[in-house]
This record gives sequence, C-alpha cells and structure tokens, in this order.
Amino acid sequence: MAERKKIRVLHLASFAGNIGDLANHAGARRKFSQNIDLEFDITELEIREFYWKQRQFDSSFVDYANSFDLLIIGGGNYFELWVENSATGTSIDIKPDEFAKLETPVMFYSLGADIGQGYSEHSATRFRSFIDTVLEREAAFVSVRNDGSKRALELILGAKISAKIPVIADGGFFCHEPTPKVGGATQSIGINIAGDMLDQRFNEGTSVKDFISGLQQVCTTLIDQNPSLRIDLIPHIWRDVVFISEFIGELPDPYLRRNVGIAPLLPTREGLPEFLQRYASYDLVLGMRFHANVCPIGMGVPTRGLYCYPQVKLLYEELGLEDRICDLKNGDFTTNLIETAQADLQAGNEIRARYTGVTEKLSAETDAVLQDVNTWLHSCL
Repeated sequence: MAERKKIRVLHLASFAGNIGDLANHAGARRKFSQNIDLEFDITELEIREFYWKQRQFDSSFVDYANSFDLLIIGGGNYFELWVENSATGTSIDIKPDEFAKLETPVMFYSLGADIGQGYSEHSATRFRSFIDTVLEREAAFVSVRNDGSKRALELILGAKISAKIPVIADGGFFCHEPTPKVGGATQSIGINIAGDMLDQRFNEGTSVKDFISGLQQVCTTLIDQNPSLRIDLIPHIWRDVVFISEFIGELPDPYLRRNVGIAPLLPTREGLPEFLQRYASYDLVLGMRFHANVCPIGMGVPTRGLYCYPQVKLLYEELGLEDRICDLKNGDFTTNLIETAQADLQAGNEIRARYTGVTEKLSAETDAVLQDVNTWLHSCL
C-alpha cells in the first residue's frame, strides 16, 4: 500500500467533559482512516474555550486555522439555532468578513442542526446567509448528522438548498466493533439519565419528580421479577451524576445494596475504552442522551430511547426504529417501559440482528459520502 500523504489538521470540537463526544470522534476518525487516503496529523482545539470567552472567532483564530492544511469543525451539535447574538445564528460565531479570510479548506463534519430549543427568524436569516456562503466556496464541505438535522435544514433553508448538504451518521455508531454478549445467566441493564436542560426535557406531560418516581418503579419492578438483575446508572457528563444522585435517593436500600451500581465517569480519551466496554456488556440500554443510544445501537446492543428531547425521537425515526422509543412525556411511561424492558430482555438476539442490519446500512452510506470527501480534499490540497 502506498504511503499516505500527511496533512496537518486543526480539529475544532468538544474533547473534554462529555464522553459521548469522544466516542463520536473516535468513530469518525476510524471512518476517515478507512475512506480517506491521507494521513491526518490532528491538533485538537476545544470549542468550549470559545463558549467560555477564552477565545473568539476573530482574526487570531483565522490566522491559526490558516497555518494548517485543513480545518475540521465537528461533529457535534454546533448548528443549534437558538444562538440569537451569533453572526451565523449558531455556536460557530464567525463573522462573514473573518470567514472570508479563511484560506485553508474547512469541513463542517456531521453537525447537529438543532431547533429543539427554538429559534427566531433573526437567527434563521443569519444561518441561511452563512450556509449560502459556505456552499459557494469550493474549499468548503458541509454535512449534518442523522438526528433530524436534515429535516431542520429543509424547514430553515428549503428543500433546494438542504439537498446540497449530505447526511453523515454520527461517529458514535462506528466507535466500537459489535461484539456478541458474553456472560452467564445474570442479566444487566444500563440506564442513562441526563442531568442538563431539565426545564426543557420535562416541560410538558411529565415533571422531573414524576420521572424520578416512575423510573424508580421501573427499576424496583424489574428487580422484583428478576432478583439477580443488575442495573447500572451511566453518566456521560458531571451533571448526570448530580441527577443520578437525586434518583438513587428515591430507591429503597435493599435494591441499592444488592442490584444497583453507578458506572465510573472519566470524560477524557483515557476513560473511553471502559465506557464503551460497559455499553457492550449490557443486555439492554435505556438512554436519554443522544450518544447513550447511538453507541449501543452501533454495537448491536438492544436499546430503548427515552424520549424527552427531540433528537432522540428523530434519531430513532431516521433509523426506522420508531417502535423502540419510550415517550417520557406520556404520563403512563412507567407501565410501557416495564413491559417493553421485560420483552427486550427475552428478545435480545432478534434485536441485535435488527440493529446489525441498521448499522451496516449506516456504514455503507457513510463510506459513500466520505469517498466524496476524499475527492474534495484532493481537489483542495
């Protein structure tokens, strides 16, 4: 095999504090290596430094980016349109005159176009102008992820413009090889509950208090029916730990002592292998976060999407897995979740086979788009 040309890449994204983001990057880079015949020498730039006002999308950022051969922005949820004061209507707050000074090719990779927190016509107008500028530039490539972003683009940009922007599956689908469940008769469930944006996740139908009470009933009922059942609560960010702490305060002591654990959280690259291996080990995952569904689905692990924010519902719809959503906004979610979890624990092999078909299709679609990315890169460099 011919030696690959090495290029210097500046990768702007989230790299600390959210373990799901790291799974996304690991899978994306794996796909890069399989489809792009260039060697990426990557320098990581933490996007939260811009949110924290430690950096700005100004001339110093442009000069720094121009010292590289390629700028990658994403993946991540950075086309979120609630950012009213941004020059682009999104988290990527780069003014048009600064963007025009970018000489290095820029790839907006598998971004979330999120309208779940609302948007104004003001931010939408700025976003339309920004996307028009990006699409007019030969040395720019933009794609969105499979979380309903394409639907959002069609709403904001119209069908003609959105058709120019391909979908690339989130890298979390490809971060870990699917592996058969290994173990004895003891079954285990991993549960991720999200501790951020609670006022948006529980703003109708079910309150935070209702959710905690309902999930407590789910856990105790499942354990009563299967006394050897293991339940792990899985945090992705530190706010999840706070919410988990509130939740376990409602579980009776005998269940906590015998059946319940809390998965460790080391939200850095060093913590990623154990995080992924834990997901691979479960018989069922109940996930509220986006990557708490993406990662196990990619591994072939049965899941139930705990829907209280649009991305999870839209993800399952795009995958043709609508029947695997549990709507937490439904006041009767407890009964539904108990019944479906019981059934899933009995039908693991069938669900794994179904998920394998889903991820194989996603992989092939991603490979096809990345072949276009490879051609684009060679035309730019």
